[in-house]
Amino acid sequence: MKFQLTLTKRSPVGAAFLVCFGLVFGHVNISWAQPASFAFTPTNQSGTFYGQATVDFAPANENDWIAAFDAAGNCAGAAQIVMNEGLAYINLPIYGDDATTEGVDEGMGAGEFFTLHLWRSAYGGVLNYPAIDAFVIFEGWANTNGAPMPGFDDPTTVYNFEEPPSAPSISGPSSTCLDAAPFALETSPAGGFLNGPGVVDGIFNPADAGLGTHTLDYIVDGLIVSWTIEVLSSYDATILTEGPFCSNEGSVELEAINEGGTWTGEGVFDGTFEPAFVSPGTVNITYTLGPPDDACFATSQQAITVYPTPNTPEVVLTTAPTDGTPQLEVSPQVGVTFTWFSQNMELLAEGSVLTGYDGQPFVVVATNTFGCEAATEGEFSIASVSEGQFGRLVWLDASTLKLSSEAEKVTMWDAGGRMLWSHSCQGAQQWTLPLPPGCGWRLVAVHMASGEVLRMALVR
Repeated sequence: MKFQLTLTKRSPVGAAFLVCFGLVFGHVNISWAQPASFAFTPTNQSGTFYGQATVDFAPANENDWIAAFDAAGNCAGAAQIVMNEGLAYINLPIYGDDATTEGVDEGMGAGEFFTLHLWRSAYGGVLNYPAIDAFVIFEGWANTNGAPMPGFDDPTTVYNFEEPPSAPSISGPSSTCLDAAPFALETSPAGGFLNGPGVVDGIFNPADAGLGTHTLDYIVDGLIVSWTIEVLSSYDATILTEGPFCSNEGSVELEAINEGGTWTGEGVFDGTFEPAFVSPGTVNITYTLGPPDDACFATSQQAITVYPTPNTPEVVLTTAPTDGTPQLEVSPQVGVTFTWFSQNMELLAEGSVLTGYDGQPFVVVATNTFGCEAATEGEFSIASVSEGQFGRLVWLDASTLKLSSEAEKVTMWDAGGRMLWSHSCQGAQQWTLPLPPGCGWRLVAVHMASGEVLRMALVR
């Protein structure tokens, strides 16, 4: 059962009454587990110690325990703090040694001193009176059969225990970048002093500290903790690859001032740029050095222009309308010029027509206004003809052929070897052949009276 004793006026007498009889009639504390280090053995000899307990001049907690230890380090008594009207009272019985238990030291002996200790329920630690590194020796213990001991019988006497200073701490990044903004490290408790390279008013400036590894000290009440931080060179993610590129170019190895970063963007695959995988126009590629949480994280972008490429030239074999000699032609493209080369890349002609084609391998290059190129390599087979035959056969127009001497017959064949047309000349020297535009490749054979056959390949 819980009782509450109400005092209308707090007084030393009232407080003493509460301390003496509070556990029976007055404010009853809910018992908190007695700390194991405060275990003691009650005897038939004791004297009671009165007073108030504070910690750093604030009342102790009602769940705290106070204990007395004799000169030999034995706990001679312990009691839980008694709270009343916000004050923490000490009602501590201190037991004497039982003379009948030889060899067992239960507590105080005649003329022996004792010390006070406070167990803190908040964290389980024990404070010495008055400080962790200092003891006050109390003399004058007396067996009063449990009554207050002379000199320790005033419940208004305050015994202040000091909490040990909190161990200072410091933390922060293990590295930072030379051009990073100045920043504060995490330090506790507040009120200390941060010292080291690049520190001004408690703020660390990497630029002031300079490159390298630096040790920063945080000092609180003479206690020092240190933190090591490395200042790294700033990353430079400048992209060197600029372009422009033509859409038919092969893989482009992307380059930056510093290697080891990550490339992203349209047409980017494993550090290479593939112009063929993007539409002509402008695309952005990105280069990143370091992860986003890296102190020296850097990223940059580069706009890359991809130009369209001309269509691959389509070459056809035709004959010159003036003299019937073989020639090569390409289909025209808007804004595209053509250049003809031999197999050894010797210049043969410029323009859409290569006249006087002799059946040798050729290369024709199409170039647009952006300087992008597309090429076709090839070779057409021209039927063998008699020496000087082209000088004897003359085309008057696209389908009319004239011979300088009489012929017996003229035939025309397709690429599959089928004869498409035959005409008996009867001495005539001029004929009109059925050669409509777009009919394709044809072989014309002129049979002479001498048995000679003149052949000419043409395309319409």
